[in-house]
Amino acid sequence: LAEAIGTFFLMFVIMGVAVDERAPPGFAGLVIGLTVGGIITATGNIAGASLNPARTFGPYLLDLVLGGSNFWGFFPIYVIGPVAGAVAAVFVYGYLNSDS
Repeated sequence: LAEAIGTFFLMFVIMGVAVDERAPPGFAGLVIGLTVGGIITATGNIAGASLNPARTFGPYLLDLVLGGSNFWGFFPIYVIGPVAGAVAAVFVYGYLNSDS
């Protein structure tokens, strides 16, 4: 759940400052960076700040190669959560900014 919520906020901010043509130029990088920092601070202890499935895949793969414990049962959570959060953010942003 933390992955989905964190990615939702990140994608919502990206839609607002980088994709929306009404956004003032020059601030997207700063705002997105501060958002990522805030999400990492808020969800780091819960989910390890896994906003990107590739960020989780690398350590899981290394753990598998080195013969560590098997956490692959949790991997779908780290894929489905961020994807669902990003898709939901796009739909919510589109709904909130629609003219009708």
